[in-house]
Amino acid sequence: MNTKRIVKFSIKLFLLSILIAGAIASAISIVWTLIPDSSASKESMLGYRSHCSFTPISTIILVFMTIVFSYVLIRTKFLNFKKK
Repeated sequence: MNTKRIVKFSIKLFLLSILIAGAIASAISIVWTLIPDSSASKESMLGYRSHCSFTPISTIILVFMTIVFSYVLIRTKFLNFKKK
């Protein structure tokens, strides 16, 4: 019985870490796409050379992904590790 609870807790912790890592990676990528880069091969849609030439669209997609990761993280019961 105790091993079953440990396995269940480990799975929840693993899924929680995936959600947190996804939210953090998406948030960092939002900033990364907007940073100007003079060595970029193409100009972005905003008119300057940045790390991502697809800048405004990719930024919006990443914002959406960050919101989804955060929403799932908040709405799930992963943060509640109390015994039932």
